[in-house]
Amino acid sequence: MTKTILMCTLLATALTGCQSIKSFGKSEKVNTKPASLTKLEQPISVLSPVFSVSLPESKSLKKGVNKKDVIDLQVAVVNGTVIAGSRSGVVSAYQGNQAIWSVDIGSPITSGVGANDDVAVVGTRTGQVVAIDVANGQILWQKFLPSSSLAPALVGNGRVIISANDGILYGLDLQNGEQVWQFSTQNPEVSVRGTAKPLSLDNQTAIFGTADGRIHAINPRSGSPLWTRRIGFATGASQVNRMSDVDGTPLIMGRYLYVPSYSGQLAGFDMSRGRLMFTAELASTKSLAMQGGLLFGVSVVGDVVAFDAMSGQKVWENNELKYRKLTNPVAIGDYVAVGDLDGVIHLFDSAGKIVSRSETKGQLTSLYVIDDRLYTQTANGVLSVWQSN
Repeated sequence: MTKTILMCTLLATALTGCQSIKSFGKSEKVNTKPASLTKLEQPISVLSPVFSVSLPESKSLKKGVNKKDVIDLQVAVVNGTVIAGSRSGVVSAYQGNQAIWSVDIGSPITSGVGANDDVAVVGTRTGQVVAIDVANGQILWQKFLPSSSLAPALVGNGRVIISANDGILYGLDLQNGEQVWQFSTQNPEVSVRGTAKPLSLDNQTAIFGTADGRIHAINPRSGSPLWTRRIGFATGASQVNRMSDVDGTPLIMGRYLYVPSYSGQLAGFDMSRGRLMFTAELASTKSLAMQGGLLFGVSVVGDVVAFDAMSGQKVWENNELKYRKLTNPVAIGDYVAVGDLDGVIHLFDSAGKIVSRSETKGQLTSLYVIDDRLYTQTANGVLSVWQSN
């Protein structure tokens, strides 16, 4: 059987119009038209724009990139410098709204930017991995893998770790790009291929989610397996209904680990005791956020949900943004933010009420917060930075 991978762009496309969608193993006919936004009665000011720029496109490849493709090209922030890649293959670094360097790598970028203090890494549609000097934009090395990746690389501890679309995790030498090890996982015939990067737990442990509903822990230096946990449990007769991907980057808060799955299970673990704290109901391909003892997630149909981080009990749920192709939630200041298909950033208060909105140009694919600044990149290549008031 020919292997079929349903890319995240196809999932986004599928959530428009009127069709059958999966609901915890069952199919039902629903209207999936994006919800209209209602006017906020007394909006408050939460975010102030710092700068916004359009990322440069490759002159040689511009015509070869399908503008309808929605790819989550996550940015990296290194000591205040923002590094971003455009779909057509240009990687640029910004301090404020000034570009300090740009480099055309000659191939469409699919993975977003992974970085440490010295090296930024991107992956391309052809499986090419490119390492770039953060200081000056010089290409340090290039490596071709058998498969491409949609997830940013984990860079550090002497390794570049790539979670590829063929279900294999590749460990490359940070200095020269040579392959040191590979770790193979079960790759289902049909999956929602997501953008969750491998995550460093400590110098001896990296964790990552897979398309078969599991999270794995490995030694980042050797690739040796440490432990595996099953998160997603698929139900239903068809391969589509049995998808159980773990596509959101796991959230680690102290000794606690939180992971959602596409098949509808949200799990919380106490790593110090090696035990499961709770499972709750949330079908999601997005990373989670935490603030003030609450855990926030976004469902595949656009519900924003808050859970008690210790018990998994649902605290509130907001359904005003149904089918608006929401990003991951992030905590910023006293609020939680999500972005949508129209470039609107919605900010929720602690009770689950939308109290503020900010706008950029183009569909938002992911949000990133560091030091009270929110970083966004739209599907059409607009990079924006916002400051929490």
